[in-house]
Amino acid sequence: MNQDPESGGSKPAMTGPQGGAPENPKANQQSEVKSLFIQGLYAILFLFILIAALQLYFSIQEFIRLWFSEEYIPVANSLYFILVIVGGIYLILSYIRSK
Repeated sequence: MNQDPESGGSKPAMTGPQGGAPENPKANQQSEVKSLFIQGLYAILFLFILIAALQLYFSIQEFIRLWFSEEYIPVANSLYFILVIVGGIYLILSYIRSK
């Protein structure tokens, strides 16, 4: 508590988090807006990646139907699905480890 020499009483000091100058609320608001903008860009980028991944998934299905003989299509599809599952599990585990 700081003593106010004019009133003789005590009042809390108006300082920032480190005990220095008071915080600038406008700078904090600009920083928060910038952070929200970047998060929005990441969300849009994630949607683009998701759409591209789905299109790739179905394109590979068409590739398998076009280039493999009828009798080998189930085998090729099974291998492809296994690769997709293993890749998905790897991505989930790496995300969990990073947290």
